Amino acid sequence: MRFRYPVAIALVLAAISSPTASAATCTWTPTVLPLPATMTMGGVVAADSQGGYAGRAERPYTAPGGGAAHVMRWSGGTTTDYGTVPGFGLHPSVTGVNRNGLVVGSTDAASGDRTRAFRSVGTALQPLPEPAGVTDSWATGVNDNGDIVGNVGTTAVSGGSTYFVRAPVLWPANAPGTVVKVTAGLPTTGQAIAKGIDQDGTVLVEHFRTTTSSVDPDALYLWRAGTARALPVPANTSSVTGRAIANGRVAGGSSPFGDLRATVWEQDGTVVKPVDADLTTSINRTGQTVGWKVGHSLSIMYSVWQGTAKVGTFSGTWGLTVSADNGTVAGWYRVVANTLSQPAYFRCL
Repeated sequence: MRFRYPVAIALVLAAISSPTASAATCTWTPTVLPLPATMTMGGVVAADSQGGYAGRAERPYTAPGGGAAHVMRWSGGTTTDYGTVPGFGLHPSVTGVNRNGLVVGSTDAASGDRTRAFRSVGTALQPLPEPAGVTDSWATGVNDNGDIVGNVGTTAVSGGSTYFVRAPVLWPANAPGTVVKVTAGLPTTGQAIAKGIDQDGTVLVEHFRTTTSSVDPDALYLWRAGTARALPVPANTSSVTGRAIANGRVAGGSSPFGDLRATVWEQDGTVVKPVDADLTTSINRTGQTVGWKVGHSLSIMYSVWQGTAKVGTFSGTWGLTVSADNGTVAGWYRVVANTLSQPAYFRCL
């Protein structure tokens, strides 16, 4: 079988969250962001460095035209609907936005089983170029300079199953229309994927032991201008995962003895563990993170941390995916329990 990146993780987690909401040390107040008239649900999945957000608007699968999604941006009181990538499918996913409004992500093909990276140009979306011979591409982040990072993939067959063999790439802002593989300094065995890019061009890379591995990365690297530096692996750890990078810090998790634990790598490489967390998924330039912990009956508890200290906890009608540079956090919100999720940001008052 072929493995693909999930495009609706926040909505899956929302479906199994508990029905209560609370704040630990801070009163977080939601602001619901507007949706196009034809869309009834959505969420924020990225934030720029000056108070703007990006994400998706969707129709439920039970509605006419159900499952279709549009790329959205909210900035300065303005809502921009980018629609879909012309000539491609109806299910684009956003992974990044920069201060200039450049939105990146990936979309399905109009037909067939493949994925294509895209970027915005003005208020339209266009596919990013791919190297010859690849079958799929994904954009996973963008910085304020306009450098876009992501991955390209080809297929390989092992034991009767088909797998992606992936490689990290960079679409550099100073060379429009080109794509460069990120390989120098990284291990020559196994495979690697890019998870994000910092403002100085540093790329966060996960490494897997074999070319057929798609889970449980064994190492994290910070790659910049042809040089790669391995982040320290915590003691008694079987795997590590990196989810986001900002101002030299990395948010993610590590697995001691098979149990996932939230982990943050500080600017000097020091490893810290936010309290009461399974995974941190986003980090801002001051080190504020968001993430989650699985609780009783598979309930999901979302929280905000500054360093190791928890400064807010949410569940049920709240969901967090983004820690923004302006101190807000963002994701989805249900005005009433068991209703459709709406894109929202939350500010501590």
